[in-house]
Amino acid sequence: MSLYRILTLARRVVQQLLADRRTIALIMIVPLVVITVAGILVGAPSTGMNIGIVQQDQGAQVLLLGSVNLGQRLVDTLSSVSDQLHVTVLDAASAQAALRRGDLDAVITLPADFSAQTTQTKSVKLPVEFEGSNPMAAQALDGLLTGGVIRTMASLSVLGAQATAPSFEIDATYLYGGANFGTLDYIAPVFIGLFVFLFVFILTSVAFLRERSAGTLERLQATPITRMEIVLGYMIGFALFALIQSLIILIYTIFALGVHYAGNLLVVFVVELLLALMAVNLGIFFSTFARNEFQVVQFIPLVIVTQILLSGAFWAIKAMPAWLQPLAWLMPLTYANAALRDVMIKGFDLTGIWQDVLALLVFAAGFVVLAAQTIRRQIQG
Repeated sequence: MSLYRILTLARRVVQQLLADRRTIALIMIVPLVVITVAGILVGAPSTGMNIGIVQQDQGAQVLLLGSVNLGQRLVDTLSSVSDQLHVTVLDAASAQAALRRGDLDAVITLPADFSAQTTQTKSVKLPVEFEGSNPMAAQALDGLLTGGVIRTMASLSVLGAQATAPSFEIDATYLYGGANFGTLDYIAPVFIGLFVFLFVFILTSVAFLRERSAGTLERLQATPITRMEIVLGYMIGFALFALIQSLIILIYTIFALGVHYAGNLLVVFVVELLLALMAVNLGIFFSTFARNEFQVVQFIPLVIVTQILLSGAFWAIKAMPAWLQPLAWLMPLTYANAALRDVMIKGFDLTGIWQDVLALLVFAAGFVVLAAQTIRRQIQG
């Protein structure tokens, strides 16, 4: 073993990398961009959870305590139980409207006889309607509500010092999803969109780079084919494999992992297909800026990871800093995630997600045009 030969080879590798300024720039800049975005999101303060309370309780007369309104007491207790829990008192119509808009995570309705029933039966039955699209939020709210009820009953000593502690039950209903929906059901739509986008982008980027490196574009220039026809031809060819891949991911996620879904799987597949077409065109566009496969790999953190962070996959867009939210809405994956969750968890059809579908179509068409322009630059250059 010769140390000289080893160091000579190592020096050659270093010199080749240093000569490629684009690779050096990607190596130095891309990690900083990704880490900066991740740091901002992780360090951003949580917006917490929002509940609406329809307070209709008329109170009740309790021996030794006189008039007691457990509903109002519960409102006051929940308002101070945690900084992460924001309580708003609303009428029934306003609460339902806010729940459907996604402004509230849950609505508690306290009937007129809430105090009377609680003191009579020595049990608390709390009617709660969860928004349900985020099962993790429902689980966290369950714990906060339990703590709030226990504090309310203990502070009032409604049942007397010698009485047993009151039983507590949440009478839960769900606007979307249900009690059987778990964390996997919330994350699965994101994973479907992410894997389709990731694999199609890598496949297209590398394959189109090889086509360009092999001189295929230059040979096509000698034919009557136009730049737009080149892009559309490659798009259809790559889309066939993207279609198969999307179908495999969807079938495996639903039937092998046992993910629950509320909407039509055909609509899910349509969203997948639009996302795949957009990823194909995005891959063609970015591949024209890469000279080798290594540079394509360097684009993955910039294109994929930033979209994962900003697309609402793990951080709600409304919880991001205000200046970062417009960037989130410029990410195609944002609209795919929203559409997939709306279909799989909320049961929406195409009419319910038409805005997200339109956005994906616009992104796909836009990258077709951009890819055609960059191909012209590559041919002329």
